[in-house]
Amino acid sequence: MTQYDNDPYADPQQRYSYRSELIERLRSSGGELRCGRVRVLTARSFGFCWGVDRAVSMVRDALRSYPGRRIWLLDQIIHNPQVNADFRDMGVCFLRGPFSEAERNGTPQREDVVVIPAFSATVEDIDDLEALGCTVVDTTCPWVIRPHRRTLKYVEDGFTTVIHGLVRHEETRASCSLIASRGGHYVVVADRAEAQRLCDTIRGLLPAHELLAGLSAESHSQGFDPAIHLAHVGTINQTTMLASETREIEAMVRQALASRYGEASVSSHFRELNTICRATQENQDAVSELAERGPLDLLVVVGGYDSSNTRNLTRVGGDRFPSYHVLGPDAITPDAIKHRSPGDGALVVTRDWMPEGDVTIGFTAGASTPDTLLGETVRRVLEAARVRLDAALVP
Repeated sequence: MTQYDNDPYADPQQRYSYRSELIERLRSSGGELRCGRVRVLTARSFGFCWGVDRAVSMVRDALRSYPGRRIWLLDQIIHNPQVNADFRDMGVCFLRGPFSEAERNGTPQREDVVVIPAFSATVEDIDDLEALGCTVVDTTCPWVIRPHRRTLKYVEDGFTTVIHGLVRHEETRASCSLIASRGGHYVVVADRAEAQRLCDTIRGLLPAHELLAGLSAESHSQGFDPAIHLAHVGTINQTTMLASETREIEAMVRQALASRYGEASVSSHFRELNTICRATQENQDAVSELAERGPLDLLVVVGGYDSSNTRNLTRVGGDRFPSYHVLGPDAITPDAIKHRSPGDGALVVTRDWMPEGDVTIGFTAGASTPDTLLGETVRRVLEAARVRLDAALVP
């Protein structure tokens, strides 16, 4: 009998680790396993990051600390459907998003507990919670807070914030809301192509009205005037973007301002802060290292389809080998694999995807992906290759 026997939330090693014996065995063996014709390699760094583990543990702590009170999440705690479904099954209510059941649950009340997800929340949401007077549990990742602090300095100094991010992503929406609440200006660019249009406007090659015509209302602040507000620019990025693309966009914006104002004056017109989360950077670097260990015949990336960092792990492979972003084991059969295109986000079914003969398959997982889900996917891939795990290797 231990102190944890009657309290499933109390043991920090058990709370929400989603441990997998197979994945633990792979970690302990240097990320490599041979099963018949298949060589399995896992990235050096993958899966739950510190911020995600912290966020989901805080929700579990809230369930334990506030018995009898309704627990709400503003939206998904992280971008993984299994984790969110588990919380819903534990009785957590979702205010919005795919797990919301508004007709049944209504809306939060003063006596309820509301959890701010790891992505943070808009200023409007926070103001509403303060007005309601409910108990608030803030799981915002510290890596997300970092760009927020920088944007406040940009606004204070009269700089427009250029955000490399996805305009509908919760983290980017929170950053935009914060900037607007302080009277600042922002513009969001999702990729190099959108950044190039911005740079062409800075250089005077693209008229301001043409830039605005190509931007959605959500992607820039109200009253944003490129002719005025692109004279002084500071960059940040959504913490889960592709790091190499962020660096390239920062260089593009800097060069455009240098072309317009001169190299000697660019420091007074441009500031930058690469705010890629450390875990995101490590996971992307680990995939590059994994490719060098191979050579890989294919890469399987496991994670939620809404997960930005998972999508960008798939992009690291580039054109070097087939890379498949799958939701989990149900996406895989011997004849076909259902995966999300890292480019346009479309769901694709690829047939005859498993090579014949000896094959090296790399595996990694997004920062919101539990080990159990990755382990089940590895098993399903091996089944698709018609090999089985040696029971002596993996109990």
